[in-house]
Amino acid sequence: MLRSLRFSRPDHRNVLTPTDFLRALHVRGARRIRRVHFRDNRSTIWSLTCDGTVLNVHAAYRAAPDPLLDAFATLATAKTTRSRAWRDATDRVRNWPALAHALEDARRRHADERAEPRGAGIVPCCGTPRQRNYLRRLYDYLNHTRFGGRLPDDIPLRLSRRMRTALGHMLPGADNAGDRRVAEIALNVDLLLPGNGAERLDTLLHEMAHAADYLETGARGHGASWRAWARRIGCRPTTLYDRPVRFRRRRSDPVSRVPPLPPALRLGSSAESGPELGPSAHATGSFAHPALQRSHDSVKRRSAPPG
Repeated sequence: MLRSLRFSRPDHRNVLTPTDFLRALHVRGARRIRRVHFRDNRSTIWSLTCDGTVLNVHAAYRAAPDPLLDAFATLATAKTTRSRAWRDATDRVRNWPALAHALEDARRRHADERAEPRGAGIVPCCGTPRQRNYLRRLYDYLNHTRFGGRLPDDIPLRLSRRMRTALGHMLPGADNAGDRRVAEIALNVDLLLPGNGAERLDTLLHEMAHAADYLETGARGHGASWRAWARRIGCRPTTLYDRPVRFRRRRSDPVSRVPPLPPALRLGSSAESGPELGPSAHATGSFAHPALQRSHDSVKRRSAPPG
């Protein structure tokens, strides 16, 4: 059972600058790191970019104590993400009490902007026609295998090169009659890079769960109804993503890669009858919002598509 973290706020009198943070890492042996950037975002809490030489951390870590700096040095120097030391450091970074407050503050600041339908002002998709086709087919596949076809087929999908640390978002909106609709689901185009297969799948499922939750209940956040959707369709029921994600070395670099589709689609099988899916089970209940239709009562978590 996922519980909300409630902690007292730390003392912020000793605040680190990027130079202080970098110097602390070098003292601890993480000399490969050349720069440290503090990011005031809502989800991603740390990442390594520029071939592992730039550490991006949430702004809350300006007040990081020595044990937390030790953990970041371990993350920066680890040769594998499967070691016990890496897992322990990840847990220490993720569960630092001040982080929960900082993330909530960031989400509140972005709440009004996120809630405003932008209509024609939505930024165009940066993807190529093949990338857009891939994203649509993956959405359709997940809609039928994880959501039982409950989501609308015509939700606008977009790849964004403007996201720096965010991995994706779902933009809620309303039609002319005032009925709820999804204005768009957008993903960071860097998720198409090699090695981001699991992150790409989890992020798309995360945002699709937001779409289902919003259409059914009107909820926009990561509350109990969204977590129920996340557990049901097999994405991580958390707002944090603490695994390393590969990003472009330079923001100006294009991303032209089209990842492979799930095996059921590559083999030409129907989404519901692929070899890894098993028999479908249909629910008997109905839902308040007409965009959500009856279908699967439960869906098991499945493995990510390759690369």
